[in-house]
Amino acid sequence: MSGLPPRIPRPEMDEAQVVQTLVGGWELVLWTTFRSDGSEIYPFGKDGTGLMMYSADGHMSCHLSMNNRPLLDAPNIYAVSDADLGQSVRAYSGYFGTFSVDAQAGIVTHHVQGAWYPNFATVDQPRRYGFDGDLLFLEADVGDDLVRISWRRRNSGTLPGH
Repeated sequence: MSGLPPRIPRPEMDEAQVVQTLVGGWELVLWTTFRSDGSEIYPFGKDGTGLMMYSADGHMSCHLSMNNRPLLDAPNIYAVSDADLGQSVRAYSGYFGTFSVDAQAGIVTHHVQGAWYPNFATVDQPRRYGFDGDLLFLEADVGDDLVRISWRRRNSGTLPGH
């Protein structure tokens, strides 16, 4: 694992402070997978799009997508070929559930209740977290790799398109 960057440091915050900071909407900045050989990959490209929401009552939802996914040549999802649908699904990730924070460990856990990929549902997804101004960083070790997803706080005072 010598080719991996340092892990994000644990913020000096208590649980209530972390939850208060997380609550709201976050837009995807970049999803990077750091490989143990020192290389980096961007699963949804450097221009991927996404939105993650944390609510004050402990719920969360996360959606990520490749930008400019091609439209499918079918009137509805049930008329799409399995091959085309499979390719489309690989360019998207989404799940929802609840979340909890362990401030001592610097971990937010997404308790997944439903997901685009059935094997992801009902699985806890622990993530190290870090903050820098209006940025949120979530990361996890996946095998020998390090996945780090950067998010920017949405301006909650304005509606999209206004």
